[in-house]
Amino acid sequence: MNKLVFRNIKILNTNSIKSDEHPLIVNYTCNCFAGEPYAYDTYNCVGRDDYFIIYVTEGIFNTKINNTVLNLEKGTIVLFPPKYKYHYWGEVNSKYLCAHFTGSHAEKILKDLDFPIDEPYVLENEFSPKIKSLFDKMVEQFMTKAPLLHYSLACLLEEILLTIAIGKMKNNGYRTFKESIKYIHAMYAEKIQIPFLAKLEGLSNSRYITLFTKEFEKTPSEYILELRLGKACELLLTTDMSIQLIGASSGYKDPYFFSKIFKKHMGVSPQKYRKSNKQNAFIWSHTAN
Repeated sequence: MNKLVFRNIKILNTNSIKSDEHPLIVNYTCNCFAGEPYAYDTYNCVGRDDYFIIYVTEGIFNTKINNTVLNLEKGTIVLFPPKYKYHYWGEVNSKYLCAHFTGSHAEKILKDLDFPIDEPYVLENEFSPKIKSLFDKMVEQFMTKAPLLHYSLACLLEEILLTIAIGKMKNNGYRTFKESIKYIHAMYAEKIQIPFLAKLEGLSNSRYITLFTKEFEKTPSEYILELRLGKACELLLTTDMSIQLIGASSGYKDPYFFSKIFKKHMGVSPQKYRKSNKQNAFIWSHTAN
């Protein structure tokens, strides 16, 4: 058993490659099972040249970071940077998936997804069947030498990193507001109640306004107003519809109120906006010709 473990360690570590040949390169990936709690160390005395990511799928995973031993459970992600002398071991019957990777854009991809690049990173999270499935596909393709191997491995690894990053953002309060945004764009010409939008996202009214404003840097009411005015401007320039009908089509049934709010935010009345911009468009088209 000791010899088998040593051979596996040596294989893992001799695949330490730093390369700029492609944006993202998977040097090695495997599905590991700890029958005995042997420790794994960086085989290279100065640390590996590539990044090393581990995903715990069963049992307890132990690692030492900055002289502190961490006991990590199923669902934990560990990312070691290049040139880091890692040391880790699994308890009996623990399982984990791992990958060593490099590439000209590896560092940028990690930075863009808010991963640290110069120190070990540990994210304790709920187990994700999606992440495991992506890892399993990556390992299978690596072992079977699937066609277009480099590209398929890079795509799978990038999706793994993206899935982790999105999950991390959601845990930090990030929301897509998918349902309420879809409703706003479909129903902007109708009366929209903010409490109803909050209900679509499963939030209280005040919490919805707070999170929405943080995400879009404008309140839901401001978002709706900008959308309606944008639609009104489009209709003023591309149709011969009356001002009253354009106002109603943009969510303002009262033509006086529509003209008042349009002038307040656009600086001119709807009539002047249409006349001025259509005239400018006419002059520009003739000048271009």
